[in-house]
This record gives sequence, structure tokens and C-alpha cells, in this order.
Amino acid sequence: MLSDIEICRTTSLSAISDIAEQAGLLEHEYHPQGYHKAKVTLDAVSRLKGNRDGKLIVVTAITPTPLGEGKTVTTIGLSQGLKKLNKSVMACIRQPSMGPIFGVKGGLQVEAIRKLPQWKS
Repeated sequence: MLSDIEICRTTSLSAISDIAEQAGLLEHEYHPQGYHKAKVTLDAVSRLKGNRDGKLIVVTAITPTPLGEGKTVTTIGLSQGLKKLNKSVMACIRQPSMGPIFGVKGGLQVEAIRKLPQWKS
């Protein structure tokens, strides 16, 4: 079995332009931050708001197992499983704080998210 570093060294990364194209973004709707990442503009959100809604799954606050399986492993495993079920999937492992999006900071984020109409616990 390959080690983590061996897997990383043998895996080729896709260009962000290819990923953006697969996601349906137009060239002016994202700003590359190097070859493998980009920031998406709000223009893309405005243009795509009439499309069928997607689903956002936030994996948070999992205590890792003794083997270190936590949020990242769960996120990647979930993404791979959904892809295996022929779902269109994208995973963002490192994303900015959701607090500013919901207008709150710190521990209040969870309560604000729970109060959203679509939240089902």
C-alpha cells in the first residue's frame, strides 16, 4: 500500500481553469490564485441563481479517531461515495469562516445556521 506522501507525489493536479469549466464557470467569473486554486466572483452566483439548487454539506467538529480520521477524511470519503453514485460533486476542504456569511462570529454560527428555514437536525 502506498503511503500518503507517495500518493501525493504520484497524483497529478488539474488546472483550476479545467475545474472551473467543469463547474460551469465562465472565464471572467473566477480569478486564478496560482495554477490550482481560484476565487469565484459574485457574478457567477448572480448568473447561476436561476439554476436548480445544489446541496451544501458542511462537515464540522468531528473528533478524529486514533488513526486521525476526521473532517478531511470524512469529506473526501463522502465526496467519493456521492461520485460513485453518479452525483455531480465538488469538495472544498479549506473554506473561509462561515460566520461572516451568516452575519455572526464564533460559537453563535451554529445557532444562526440552525435557525435557517431549511435546517433539519
